[in-house]
Amino acid sequence: MNQFQIRLAQAGDQDGLNKLIRSPGVKWFGNIRPKFRGKDSLFHSYQTYRILALCTESSALVAYAEFRNYPSIAALPTDCWLEWLSTRYCLSMSISWLNALFFNFCIYKSEHSTVLVEIIKDVLYRESRVWFLIAVRIPYMPQPIHFVETFDDLEKISKVFYPLEYSMDKNNNTQSLYIVDRFVLLPRISYRKALAEDNDDIIAMQEVENPEMREELGDYYIAEEVMGQNPKSMLVVAETINQSEQSEMAIFLWLSSDIDIMFYVRNYQMEQFGNLVKPADGRSFHYETMTVSSVQRRAEASMFTADALEDLDAVTILGGLQKVDSGMSVASLGKMKVSSIGGTIVDTNVANENKFYMRECLYSKFKYILEKLHSTDYYLRHEQSVINFIYPAGTEPAGPAAMAAASNVFLLRCIVARQDFPLPRLFNAMVAIFSAYPDRDYCMMLMSVKYRASKSYLEVMQYFMPVASRPSSLSSLDDVFITHRSTIFGEISLYKLEKEDVAHVHNLALGNLPSNTQTPNSSSSSFSYCSKVNEREELEHELHVLDAIMKDVLENEFSEFAVFTIRCGISTRSVRENTAIGFVIVREFHSHDKLFEHYHLPRQEYQLNRRRAEIISLRLHPLFLVSAGLIFRDLARKTSFYDYYFIHSVDGYKYSNDLKKMMMVVEPKPIKKVPVFTRVQADHKKPRKKLNLPPPNFSRDNMIIYRHKLNPVKWFTNSQKLVIIGFSAVTKAFLRQLVFQWNSKDHKNSENFTCLTRLQVTVICRAGIVEADYDSLFKCPYCTNSQGCYLSYRNESCYVRDCCMRIDLRSWVHFVPGKVEKVDRDKKFVKLDSCEIYYDKLLLMCDRLFVLRCIDVPVYSRRPCNLVEINFRLNKFLLFYKVRALLEDMPRTYLVLVYGNNLHTYECIAFLIGHGVDCSRMVFVQPHRITGRDADMKEKCPYWDKNLQMIMDDILVEKGVNIFTDYDFHHYNLHKSTDFIMEVIFQHFPTQKQMTFECDLFISFQEGHLHQRHKQWLENSGIELDGNEILVNERYQTNDPDVYAAGSFIKMRITPNYQYKFVSERELARKILHHLGIVTDKNFEDRFAEPVLFQAILPLRYFITKVTMPRRYLLSQLPVIVNCNLTTYKNKTFCRVGLSTRMMVDEIVVVTKKECNLDFLLYFCGKHELLLNKLKSRYRANLIHCFLKFFQEPWTELIMHDDFEELQAENKELLSPMAISALSRPGRGALGELTDMDFFTLNKRYIELKLLSFLREHRRDFRHKFALPEDFLKLDLADYERYMDTEENDSSSDFSET
Repeated sequence: MNQFQIRLAQAGDQDGLNKLIRSPGVKWFGNIRPKFRGKDSLFHSYQTYRILALCTESSALVAYAEFRNYPSIAALPTDCWLEWLSTRYCLSMSISWLNALFFNFCIYKSEHSTVLVEIIKDVLYRESRVWFLIAVRIPYMPQPIHFVETFDDLEKISKVFYPLEYSMDKNNNTQSLYIVDRFVLLPRISYRKALAEDNDDIIAMQEVENPEMREELGDYYIAEEVMGQNPKSMLVVAETINQSEQSEMAIFLWLSSDIDIMFYVRNYQMEQFGNLVKPADGRSFHYETMTVSSVQRRAEASMFTADALEDLDAVTILGGLQKVDSGMSVASLGKMKVSSIGGTIVDTNVANENKFYMRECLYSKFKYILEKLHSTDYYLRHEQSVINFIYPAGTEPAGPAAMAAASNVFLLRCIVARQDFPLPRLFNAMVAIFSAYPDRDYCMMLMSVKYRASKSYLEVMQYFMPVASRPSSLSSLDDVFITHRSTIFGEISLYKLEKEDVAHVHNLALGNLPSNTQTPNSSSSSFSYCSKVNEREELEHELHVLDAIMKDVLENEFSEFAVFTIRCGISTRSVRENTAIGFVIVREFHSHDKLFEHYHLPRQEYQLNRRRAEIISLRLHPLFLVSAGLIFRDLARKTSFYDYYFIHSVDGYKYSNDLKKMMMVVEPKPIKKVPVFTRVQADHKKPRKKLNLPPPNFSRDNMIIYRHKLNPVKWFTNSQKLVIIGFSAVTKAFLRQLVFQWNSKDHKNSENFTCLTRLQVTVICRAGIVEADYDSLFKCPYCTNSQGCYLSYRNESCYVRDCCMRIDLRSWVHFVPGKVEKVDRDKKFVKLDSCEIYYDKLLLMCDRLFVLRCIDVPVYSRRPCNLVEINFRLNKFLLFYKVRALLEDMPRTYLVLVYGNNLHTYECIAFLIGHGVDCSRMVFVQPHRITGRDADMKEKCPYWDKNLQMIMDDILVEKGVNIFTDYDFHHYNLHKSTDFIMEVIFQHFPTQKQMTFECDLFISFQEGHLHQRHKQWLENSGIELDGNEILVNERYQTNDPDVYAAGSFIKMRITPNYQYKFVSERELARKILHHLGIVTDKNFEDRFAEPVLFQAILPLRYFITKVTMPRRYLLSQLPVIVNCNLTTYKNKTFCRVGLSTRMMVDEIVVVTKKECNLDFLLYFCGKHELLLNKLKSRYRANLIHCFLKFFQEPWTELIMHDDFEELQAENKELLSPMAISALSRPGRGALGELTDMDFFTLNKRYIELKLLSFLREHRRDFRHKFALPEDFLKLDLADYERYMDTEENDSSSDFSET
């Protein structure tokens, strides 16, 4: 067992470090003076590593050390230390910018001097490219003993170097260097070929990490492979010397040169890797031609914009003819009784047929153009390309033998390390495998989809990059990863921009630009069409900005920008001898304070003021992503910026950053604390800078913020393969919590590490759903504010909205478009129409808000093309273009039928009215809703509001909308040869009278949560259902314990005494993560305690926000809850607050003309009215004129503070036992009332003091300044005395020191 436990120091260790620094009997070297300023300033200065050591037996802190990539010498610029070393010292080793770190400070207890070696080993394990650790000793000067440095223990393991001016006789009090050599200190690793006798040792190592390989190949496959003497296979073992001077096996490597190059070229995109063969370089070569398939994701500009849909319409035969014939097909022109659909001609005299012929063009648009948005081919372009496969001709004729001789790649089949071997040292194994194949530049690694990756695999995978696969008839292709020799051996360094680098920057910026932007033309198109979509617009804008910035940097000495080229080679050589692999542009970041409104960031980081930088653009070859930490570290050394931000605009111009995957995403706040207005006032001020780079508007939900604080990287992942079916609101909340599992209120992880997430999650959903949710280029021609348009408006809370506005889940999650055909629960895979996806846990989250149930329609039949159900944003886009086609083709005769009875329905009607639909051409049919104690009052539903809907019915009637109430959907009639609804039949309740409505567009909001197609494969898979609901237990498991279900389509087997439908998506996702064992909740309970928010746009451009609390106890076991409704109306803002019988705020409803998101109301729902500043009493006294303004008063900041719940919990924990004891005291006597009064007075005083203490501690967190008692004492002081007193007593004064 190790004597010491070595780990990275964290902010929570400051108390222990402060105690260690002031302890007697400690030794140190480095500058200890700043450490005495206080514990809060210990971590203010930048250090590459802060290492601490704990005694394993006593868990006592025994040592602390700091390492950095430049020395702690104030007079020496951070980027000049190499010149300082070469000028002042004559060193025998080759030191460069990259292979050295400076040992700037270390303090340790004198009785644990051996800890110094363990700390140095730990740093060298973490930094595989660092060869030397350098400590600088300053000349001796008289000073107090507690400032004297001690280098005795360090000298035992290092070499001492003196400057050139050193003289033993004349000048012996000089500066000196203590240099620790990696190759002297660390135990050597020796490599040799494996022998047959090594079989048992290797199998024992594999049993721990990779038991599947042993099961597949047997117990003696190592010996068999060695004795088989396969010339294309190489088995290598690495040995180390232990403390007993005995060699023991540490690593096993299985390498192979037996690679079918043609197979990988056909099935994977290997062009950028030279097709895995050596270049011909002017020599004779063999030449082969092959046709391969590839998939290109459609550019965002070519998906849903008006130009993209016009292209889609124009490149089809129907679209071209419609342009000529004014909306009528050739077959229908002048022949109203003949149809040409499907190539058949039908002559009939039926009047119903004539109705369809008039709509034939409309049907064509619905069917052949707009419904294409549901197909996978629209979003993924399948292309055929010809590859000229060229490889050098050796002595062999063209064929497999010559190809093998020209191979430039080898395969790493297996890598396994001993269980106690430090995994970072596997970098040494990467060096060794390239040394085994000195004539090959690429190493390839395969990952089977059926097996789980081992720890050793995951460790070395950071040096590899994934290779995209091509469309193939082969199922379950392995995942391929590849790396290049220069990734392992090359040195990465940064150089300031010079004029000669401008061309390199241009080439690097154009790296991912497609060769030609083409519009997919139909094979039967007989005319040419010039696309209006410019897919290069964003890149052209970025190039224009880059040119302006580079010109400014080269011509202006005081430019605010800094531009560096990133090069690979040997850092000690000149710039031109290193290859350019990237560039970076940064400037100082001045808008940090504006991030707090929407993003979860620590506030008290004043030491980073003027040390924050904004990355404008960063390009880097993908093979060098593993060097991200090194690049940021070197950038900090050259610019003195230590906190880097990259702002990715969602709906503005986007700039490239190839390292954003290696930066920490700043999570948005789960609940906003202020109203967020969607309509932003235009800023007419002229830009002060010459460069037209408009500053981002931080008040809108349109940015993803990336951050890199130069902290060590810490990865967070899930150990099991998760497959999720559906992309619902619950899915988004679940994925967000999985991605940000490292985040917490106290910033424990984000303050100490660069937190990165690597997930094994696959989401299956229909094509277009994810693309539409993340689309930002669609602009509604009817609306001036795109965020306030129905097509971009999102009904969920900001926690779910931000998953598409400020987070891009596609960076971590693998989305697969397709339809589920089967779930094999025995083999644990989901069968799609194109592939099989294996899982450890399957999550069913494919519930829908609206499903129209028609009994006579088969399950797998096509949905009618003029039926619309708004379950996703994609459905809104389809509705918009169908309405536009309807208004263009039938401007005076169209009929729109809307069916539903909830707030979503009214929102859609408001959209139709505002986008050109005449109210007189609209029919609104409302189903009968069962009301009463059992059906309505049992579960709170945020999507329905009886009183408000009655008012909106009156508004719609006044506008001319025909409304029919209490009519339930019965069935619809299709045209006999097409899937076009001609008429819809409804049945009245309770008279059973039927009524028929003709329609051109049928929009249904019938509430139903399980699609019939999903129901079919669920039943075939053996998942138990109860009607249209999935049966689950209290852990949300179906009858298969590896299959979970969550959403509004579930039903618990044992009916619980709490509401579990229409609950907070965030809280539901947290419970599922707890049940999966991924993120456990210490305060877990089955009941739901968080409110639900719903918002919508109503007719007359009103905005409703409704916040409801789920029932914690159902009414079947408790008395009926009667709400006490309090209402206000002022300045076109209606507010309603519902109170339960226990005076808890049960519901908040706001209807206003203000275009804003009111998520902050979530803080007040579920609170007692007394806690809300005696809300009911103030309302009765007519002191509240508008609840919306009331909830924005300064006192509400206290309730919305992140730590307020903890304050309440502390008060409850202390007061509950005393209250229970006082109330249960027997024989209280005549003085009972007096005793109760004393008890009340005492505890009231305690609560007041506790609150004042809370305000003092978090005073800087509030926007409004709360007055404290001590503030009134200062009013009588003179101004200068008050100022001095504030400076002395300000708790933040320590933060001002740097």
